[in-house]
Amino acid sequence: MIMKKLNITFCSFPDYDSNAKALYEYMKETYQDKMNFVWIVTEEEMVEVLKEKGIRAILMGTEEFKEYIKTTDVFFTTHANLTGDKTEDSLYVELWHGISSKKLGFMINNISKHDLEWFQHLSEVLDYIIVPSEFWAVIFANRFHVDLKQILPIGYPKLHMIERKNAKKNLSKVIHEEVEAYDKIIFYTPTFRTGCGRNTEVGFGNNILNLKPYQEKELSEYLEKHNYLLCLKLHPSEESDFLKDFQDQKYIKLLKQDQIKKEGFVLYDFLDAADILITDYSSLGIEFLYLDKPVIYLNTDEKEYMESRGICYNDFDFWTSSNGVSTLPEVLKKIDEYQALKQLPKELQEKKKLWFDHIEDGGCKAICDYFFTKEGKLRSSVKPVVNANRRAKQLLEQVSFYEEKSKHYQELYEQKEQELQAMIHSKGWQMLEKMRKIKNKIHK
Repeated sequence: MIMKKLNITFCSFPDYDSNAKALYEYMKETYQDKMNFVWIVTEEEMVEVLKEKGIRAILMGTEEFKEYIKTTDVFFTTHANLTGDKTEDSLYVELWHGISSKKLGFMINNISKHDLEWFQHLSEVLDYIIVPSEFWAVIFANRFHVDLKQILPIGYPKLHMIERKNAKKNLSKVIHEEVEAYDKIIFYTPTFRTGCGRNTEVGFGNNILNLKPYQEKELSEYLEKHNYLLCLKLHPSEESDFLKDFQDQKYIKLLKQDQIKKEGFVLYDFLDAADILITDYSSLGIEFLYLDKPVIYLNTDEKEYMESRGICYNDFDFWTSSNGVSTLPEVLKKIDEYQALKQLPKELQEKKKLWFDHIEDGGCKAICDYFFTKEGKLRSSVKPVVNANRRAKQLLEQVSFYEEKSKHYQELYEQKEQELQAMIHSKGWQMLEKMRKIKNKIHK
């Protein structure tokens, strides 16, 4: 008997990116034709881009999507992109897209009503959430209000593709320039600064590093003197605003999302090209440590960020190992200090162990072994989680359904009763009654 293949559905933002992409690549190589793999994308052009790679992709919202999505056996997403399409029998595994210090979900003090409703929905729908260590399991259980047993500290798939041997070659394609010509490469990746109820005026404009005061001339002179390349990578949702005021310079380049996508890359295809990372509250500051490379943290707007979004444990120094800086001279001094180091500072080595435990290859093998057999079947031990709130809602919906049915039949009964009474009191009925009585007398 031929067994039905599992339908595995992937979705991410941006399309074909992050943890979902890394896990897909591993699963495709591991299981090959033992499973059906499908990507759900939000941009029409990505359907063709992935088709050229031999990957089946379906545009979200289309008739094809509506027909296919109902057949999904297992969802793997990075932004809970398809939670509304989960069925009672399907398994929803959230890979999420970042591990960071910032407060998220139910941990946010001033979360908007819309976001609160969304996270409540997630707490009822998600079956499992994948994180890289037990440290993150506790944080994510609080962020999403799910049982700690649903948080699996077994992986962070994008680490599977973070160590790219051809990272500098890939970066050269993105900026259309040979990066080997520079002595050092520095990345700047600020966090996403809108959403989740935040109403902040913090922005960038011409202020590349969001420093106060900003000294562009001093930065440019320093980069030129040392022959360093500074690459800026903003969040895709905020890049367009920055583009209005920025122009590439010889030693400062903006890594544009469209160009990255055009080359068929994601950030992790060239992140290893950087020698140092500058960030603020972004998850990349944590991920970069996996490469045993130093991170510089900007704390220019720490007070504002604490008030508008917040940081777990309310302790910026804990997350940055006290490596926070707020002025350009401090940034440049840190760069010089790190260039003189032979290995990662001890405090950062300790944080790396806390963040990632002993994960290898992003934990892709551990994730697959947990959910699937070698034959590509779902393990019998893995089932959709019966969430108490979800079950209560289902019961309420069932009660409501039967109440509506009961109401319908009651109305139908009353209608027929009225029709019957009208018939009994009609002249025709009265005439039939007289005839029936006469007939009874005759028979007697």
